[in-house]
Amino acid sequence: MKKLQLCILLTLAAAFTGCATVAPPELVNARSAYQQASEGPAQQLAPAELHKAHEALTLAEQSFQKDADSYKTKDLAYVAQRKAEQAAALGALAADKASKDRANADFQMKQAEIVKQGKQDLSDSQKQTAEAQAELVRQAEIKTAKDKADADYQMQQAAIAQGKKDLSDAENKAAATQAELVKQAELQAAKDKADADYQMQQATIAQGQKDLKDSEMRTNAALAELASIASLKEEQRGLVLTLSGSILFRSAESTLLPAARVKLDQVAKALLAIRARNLIVEGYTDSRGTKNYNQGLSQRRADAVRDYLVQSGYPADHIQSRGLGEGSPIANNASAEGRANNRRVEIVIEREPVDSKP
Repeated sequence: MKKLQLCILLTLAAAFTGCATVAPPELVNARSAYQQASEGPAQQLAPAELHKAHEALTLAEQSFQKDADSYKTKDLAYVAQRKAEQAAALGALAADKASKDRANADFQMKQAEIVKQGKQDLSDSQKQTAEAQAELVRQAEIKTAKDKADADYQMQQAAIAQGKKDLSDAENKAAATQAELVKQAELQAAKDKADADYQMQQATIAQGQKDLKDSEMRTNAALAELASIASLKEEQRGLVLTLSGSILFRSAESTLLPAARVKLDQVAKALLAIRARNLIVEGYTDSRGTKNYNQGLSQRRADAVRDYLVQSGYPADHIQSRGLGEGSPIANNASAEGRANNRRVEIVIEREPVDSKP
């Protein structure tokens, strides 16, 4: 049933991918992780965790169908990947534990066989001793009728033969005991290794769960912080944070105001709390002034905000700036309030993540 669900999910994903757009790497990785988990021991030994991974992957696929470039799709795919990896790890852990249990059972069985054999050897030795004693008595009774010298000779021969036999038996038993001790040591070493592997896998699973939870908490807190600082909305191009130009620059200037530095410090702190993404700082002006002048002013203002974020620690190779002049107004330039709204800086947080740690 799990394999059938996986085939259906992957077929639908491939169909939608062929008709719409290429799936993001996070979704591709999530599909691969789920396929590996479903083909491993997790299918039999950790079905609940595998089901959770399947549900998470389904959510990511549904989000991908609704909006292929959605930031939400990548986050859901990331969660689905981690849950699939967790299911695979739990399945492997359960398989290792089963192996360890079998090793313990074999060890106990071997111990019981050793005790049983030891008792049997002791019984056989006692029986042999009793038989030897009886034989000596009988020989003594027979030899008393013979010549004393002949009797002494036979007794000496018997004693020598018995001594050789006892020596051989002792050597054989010593060799068997040594071999058994080696076997016990090997079994103990295998048990110790299984215990160590179990502990290591437990620690890995716990750390993976903690990392996933911490990453989600940091991302949610950072987005909430950005939303409290300025207007934050999701658009086709990504998450857009809009900063009013009136709090950043004086009229017709591109030098950051003191209050703007405080505001940008808050923005930089929130951006650095999540995994690094590509940013585009866009500068805008109102319609007053010439088109060329407004283009240059908007570029200088965008550069000023970009440079400040880089100085605050944001990776320079993941942030660019561009001036868009008086184009794309969001309010009517006929009023002072409308022009103030149009004199703005927008920070576009692209959906495509980069290989950098937060």
